[in-house]
Amino acid sequence: MWKNQHLLAMALCAGAISTLGMGCELIATVDRSQIPGDNGVVVNACADGTKNGGETDVDCGGPDCPQCELAKACAEADDCASGFCADDVCCNAACDEDCDACAADLKESGDESGTCGPSKAETACGATTCSEGVETGRGTCDGTSTECEPGEPKECETFACDSEENACFTECTEDAHCALCHVCDAEEGTCSLAPAGTPGLGCEENQACDAAGACKPANGQECTDGEECASGSCVDGVCCNTGCDAACQACNIEGSLGECSNVAAGAEDGADCSGANVCDGEGACKLAPTETCAEDEECASGNCLGIFVCDEFPEP
Repeated sequence: MWKNQHLLAMALCAGAISTLGMGCELIATVDRSQIPGDNGVVVNACADGTKNGGETDVDCGGPDCPQCELAKACAEADDCASGFCADDVCCNAACDEDCDACAADLKESGDESGTCGPSKAETACGATTCSEGVETGRGTCDGTSTECEPGEPKECETFACDSEENACFTECTEDAHCALCHVCDAEEGTCSLAPAGTPGLGCEENQACDAAGACKPANGQECTDGEECASGSCVDGVCCNTGCDAACQACNIEGSLGECSNVAAGAEDGADCSGANVCDGEGACKLAPTETCAEDEECASGNCLGIFVCDEFPEP
């Protein structure tokens, strides 16, 4: 009867019945640890030997009763006299290492709840991660240490890491699902190596993909050896799109840096075309002006004069 009257009064207060006046203030300060027992006798809920009300364990925890001792059940740190709640029991410390446990049934030793100790062997720990093309599964506890033994790494191979799933993609719909320097065949859902010299695909500015799927300096960037370049060719001090090893061709010509191009008409090309010969502007080494000739095709200018000497180049 007392309990029903108490609940009715609380309901009336919640409905803002003004006629209760000071009664509402009184109800608001009622000690909720006091509850009606048998025959209407009020008893202390925090000392009745029963887990009831807001208690987390028998006669302790919750908003109204004293804090619990070690090994007692808890929902949060404030329920515990120690200030630590781990594995739903009050603990002597935070037990916040990956392989820490406070509950007896979770500890390798089986020691009583209330103190931290290594988790049972083979307990899963940590989280699956994926970074730089390698997926690492969840780890396991070894039963002796509180540190988590990392899981086995797995190469994503031609695929990239899925940052949302922390795992390797297993099929692709776009290049971003593929590994560095790989392209996606959306119809097949597979990734394959991009052709050497392809820019982007995970490479930085001024880089391109090489034939092995690595990012290296792109054409036109300075180099000393072909292995430095994405194209595999270093010519005239720059990465070049081809070997560019024919006479009267160069890769460092202004305006076409990094592309094998014809040397300008009338210019020499080192040991390949010099002395009595010059380049004709079309990638061939021929006789220079004033050199003796027999026919037009012998002259870089394209004109063998009647006096059997090569003509000068025409004015541009």
